[in-house]
Amino acid sequence: MEAAAAPMGWTRETRIRRDPSGRWFDGDTPIDHPSVARAFDRWIERAEDGRYRLRNEVNWAYVQIEGAPIFVRALSVGPTSVSLQLSDGRQEALDPTTLRQGADGVLYCTVRSGTLPARFDAHAAVQLAPAVDEDEHGLYVALAGLRHRVPVVDDPLG
Repeated sequence: MEAAAAPMGWTRETRIRRDPSGRWFDGDTPIDHPSVARAFDRWIERAEDGRYRLRNEVNWAYVQIEGAPIFVRALSVGPTSVSLQLSDGRQEALDPTTLRQGADGVLYCTVRSGTLPARFDAHAAVQLAPAVDEDEHGLYVALAGLRHRVPVVDDPLG
């Protein structure tokens, strides 16, 4: 369900932004309240025009997202799957075919039914280590007897 249009004279533009480390700001003022930050993380989505916005049941507004919109904070590796704990509070299965590595060595995947890129934080990357190996063809993640290659890409957010 799409939220209603802004009343006349109002705008959907905001000064709300998130930096590459996942910290929220209103302009230059940090938004330090943990519940607000968690809510903002849950409400991130990509608008029809490709920009990021925060949308809840009542309304929506554009925001600036520097870096990945979602972070993989933790994970658990099972015999046939990997369960991701995301910065928005969701838990979902990793689609290993979406894994990719930035030029800086940071791992990314795609989450929320293929709609948003997610960046592995250092803790999550270490937790994935038991399933990661390398051979003459490069890095791969081994799950359920299959090797999933992890390509290095120029734009892991794209």
